[in-house]
Amino acid sequence: MNLIRALARKGLRVFSLEDAFETLKEQGLSESYAKKVLILIARKGDLQVLGNGLYGLPTDILSGGPLHPFEIAMKIVKKGAISHRSAMFFHDMTDQMLRTVYVTVPRVEEANLSTKSTYTIQKTLFQVKRVNSEKFFGVKRFFVGDAPVWITDVEKTLLDGLSDPSLCGGFREVLHAFSKSVDAMNPQTLHSYAQKSPIVVSKRLGWVLEKLTLFSDLQQKLEESPIKTLQKLNPTGPRKGHANRRWMVMENI
Repeated sequence: MNLIRALARKGLRVFSLEDAFETLKEQGLSESYAKKVLILIARKGDLQVLGNGLYGLPTDILSGGPLHPFEIAMKIVKKGAISHRSAMFFHDMTDQMLRTVYVTVPRVEEANLSTKSTYTIQKTLFQVKRVNSEKFFGVKRFFVGDAPVWITDVEKTLLDGLSDPSLCGGFREVLHAFSKSVDAMNPQTLHSYAQKSPIVVSKRLGWVLEKLTLFSDLQQKLEESPIKTLQKLNPTGPRKGHANRRWMVMENI
């Protein structure tokens, strides 16, 4: 139980084999012996075996409540952020919490660079979306119970929905998220993020803001972004619908 107490002191509610090895090395134990200790402790039922090389502290010594799937996600990907529909749920943009946790991960050495896109742990599906590092922005540190978790902020979550609504419950669910987030959106942040996004996302954003009669100054800035061809409003929908020339989008919803 010395290992468990040492991990608890470090605040490691969820930990990997690597974390356990590092902790035991500090006590002068070799990696091979540390692995044997960990296996024995797990077999006795003094650890939660989560799978994919992850373990959790026993429930009776967990402070701050039981393990949350978001905590587990942070250990799977190391440098990612909860995103898309999972972030929508966290920010109260949707009432539907699914058994899938969506995580965005930058392609950097410190992150999980595996090509694997799905993990299943404790009957929860974790879906990983990997992006180039310049597209990984708009993430903030929040707390889920006592656990620190990185999550895309309100504005980035909404723009992710416009970019890839299939990970957010569909385009209409994204529109609903915008309507629920009217008081939480910051127009300056939206504009900053839109400038880092593909132009078509800026045009979709302008269309949504016009429908909600929000941020007329921002609408004007978004309208000025040059685009030559009509793009689909809903990227997952059919290529047909009314041509909105102001926003250069095909209203395919």
